[in-house]
Amino acid sequence: MPSQQTLLAFAVVSVGIMLVPGPSNLFLLAHGIGHGRRSALAAAGGIEAAAALRVLLTAAGLSALLASSALAFEFVRWGGVAYLVYLGVKAFRSRRSGRDRASGATPVPLARSFRKGLVVGLGNPKMVIFYLAFLPQFVDPSRGSEAGQILLLGSVLWAIGAIWDVAFAAASGSIGGWVTRKSRFQAAQPRLEGVCYLGLAGWAAVTGARHAR
Repeated sequence: MPSQQTLLAFAVVSVGIMLVPGPSNLFLLAHGIGHGRRSALAAAGGIEAAAALRVLLTAAGLSALLASSALAFEFVRWGGVAYLVYLGVKAFRSRRSGRDRASGATPVPLARSFRKGLVVGLGNPKMVIFYLAFLPQFVDPSRGSEAGQILLLGSVLWAIGAIWDVAFAAASGSIGGWVTRKSRFQAAQPRLEGVCYLGLAGWAAVTGARHAR
């Protein structure tokens, strides 16, 4: 197992990485503005489920297989981009009734928010590359099972990410609540949500293309 010094260094670096805004933050912001705090927290749960699955896949070596296959990488990348574009277009085309505007953010089933977060989390191939490039630097073959070390380090990274995402989701819900109290912004909520989704789709497409080169 990794030494205490290694775990501490890994945790410090992980915190620094999580504090840098990324695609999950944009997604949670969009969801919090459009649907409120509870939906944003459910979406965060989906993102964390995807992150936990990614840790398991990394430990099992499947992430390396995905990264070594250009076809698989491109399939996952463009699948994620297409889903984000779909969410953005759907938000732009949505129409809110007067009752919805009066009541604030549009509620959606929490299970649907969870599924959206799960798909967005799984459709981020950059995180696959991140796990492959970042985790191995802290794995020492002389200290036991590499898979066990990856699971431990991945669990630390997952816990830090979960705390950050849940906090961000809660804050996003507050931002959404503030927006809904401003009548002039209420009609613009779907467009704001759509811009966030489409911006995230563009971000994923551009960063994925850079990795491909």
